[in-house]
Amino acid sequence: MVSKEVRETAARESGLRSETTPARQPTAVLFVDIVEGTPLALSLGDRAWAELLEHYHGRVREALARHRGSLMDTAGDGVFTIFDETDDAIRCALDIREAVRPLGFELRAGVHLGHCWNADAKCVGADVHIGARLASAADPGEILISDVAADRTREAGLELTDRGTRSLKGLPGTWHVFAAGTEQPAAVLGGPPRHA
Repeated sequence: MVSKEVRETAARESGLRSETTPARQPTAVLFVDIVEGTPLALSLGDRAWAELLEHYHGRVREALARHRGSLMDTAGDGVFTIFDETDDAIRCALDIREAVRPLGFELRAGVHLGHCWNADAKCVGADVHIGARLASAADPGEILISDVAADRTREAGLELTDRGTRSLKGLPGTWHVFAAGTEQPAAVLGGPPRHA
């Protein structure tokens, strides 16, 4: 498990901010991408792929409007967004996942809570990289959530399944992660205890 001190050191030593840069409030980052996007693009051809991406990005924007998210960047089929509340990020990821299934593909997503640093109107920092690595580590259709983000879940009824620990590419140690909206038994965070 990665300690709080290691996380703070990684953020300080990332080289992506200076100590004089004003910090944002804690920010939930959400990364989403299409599972097997490159093979899908090659099989569809450029025009059909461009049309599919247009529909996909349109549904992402609609979900962001519903859940008070801000689009920070897109690169091909990858989308990077931020939220003031962790619950909004998780619910947006669930919404996007369901909205794009009729388009014929699956997504993977990652949600992390940390501090973003403004640089040229972009959100940067070690916590942004953690969110991206969570998305990369997710299984098809899975929304992986860091333990930090899970701890800040405030609304009753949001079910998260404990996925244990995973290694995240390029990051030290192992990370305790949860998944949202799974078919498996889940713990309801932020609500009353569940009884059999």
